[in-house]
Amino acid sequence: MMHNSVATFGELRHRTSRFAAAATAVLLITVGASRLSGQVSSRRHVEVTVTDPLSRFVIGLEQERFEVLENGVRRAITGFSNAGAPLSLAVVSDDPLVAVELLGPADDLIQTPSLSNALRQLAASKNSRKVIVTTTNTELPATPSAIQIFKTNPANLLKAVIEVRNQYRIEFESSTPSATVEVALNQPLGLPRLKLNWK
Repeated sequence: MMHNSVATFGELRHRTSRFAAAATAVLLITVGASRLSGQVSSRRHVEVTVTDPLSRFVIGLEQERFEVLENGVRRAITGFSNAGAPLSLAVVSDDPLVAVELLGPADDLIQTPSLSNALRQLAASKNSRKVIVTTTNTELPATPSAIQIFKTNPANLLKAVIEVRNQYRIEFESSTPSATVEVALNQPLGLPRLKLNWK
């Protein structure tokens, strides 16, 4: 059974009886160069989700909670999209997406069997964060680096949409496209232990 509930950071804080504001714990994930999204350039980005001990997605974390390290050197975050922020989502599949109520009221949903049609409609969409979730195995054309591509199979389509909807997108300037990148999450001690996840 799939967990699709969402907890905000404020709710997690109120669920904890003791809150140590001064101390923080750091969670690290290491992202190899092949896991970084976007084209080879000085501006890079990575998408991560954060879950609580019950495997619920945690939204509402601020940019200051995240750090990016490239080959051990801290990089400034140049762009940040919060999980839960308005999203333009194109689902490329022959089957319609069920449970569309999982999307927010400000989200745009495009459902089409054609990748070229998805790209054309996303180009005209209003939200700054744009994602294509595709179930096709065809070769993807060149896409703007601002559009995230998420491949999945038809059986996992709904799960992929839930994951994409709850991702944080972190942009940074990269000095070496082949560098190993780590994303750190700083959290106050005393709160439930959070987990960073990435594709």
